[in-house]
Amino acid sequence: MTRVTEITGNPDHLKLAEERSDWEQLSTRSPIAEFQRHIGLASLAVLLKDIDQAKEQYESLLKWEDTYCFRIGHSFHYPLVALCRVMGNLDQATSHFEDALAFCREAGYRPELAWTCCDYADTLLQRNEPGDREKAMSLLDESLAISTQLGMRPLLERVLSRRDILKA
Repeated sequence: MTRVTEITGNPDHLKLAEERSDWEQLSTRSPIAEFQRHIGLASLAVLLKDIDQAKEQYESLLKWEDTYCFRIGHSFHYPLVALCRVMGNLDQATSHFEDALAFCREAGYRPELAWTCCDYADTLLQRNEPGDREKAMSLLDESLAISTQLGMRPLLERVLSRRDILKA
């Protein structure tokens, strides 16, 4: 439900997502159900920019940091990065991005690597510390190469627009 809200921009699905995350009402309390609950709550925290919930879900999700789940379509570094950004902790977000880059490169997850490079560049530009622009450009170059080779048109367009901004 949170992904539907994210894609459509329609917040009507958030109430249903909140209801489905009620731990007491879940029929199964397996580790997978726990994981799904925390991912859902993390997504809600990010969409609502709820700093307190982001902090709580960040702590809950750290134990899955070095895993990959096809159910969410990316490594667990992504939710951690998103939560760090909501909490305003861009330094910690960059640390998770570095872990995500290493994870994607080692596993050979090139589409995720391309998206990670682009998202990491956005975070570096937002943080705007010495050396961040140069690193962001390098990451965008890597993302551009992968997205071009794999025909990832939406990402390709996004990367090109960011590179134009950096060159201006």
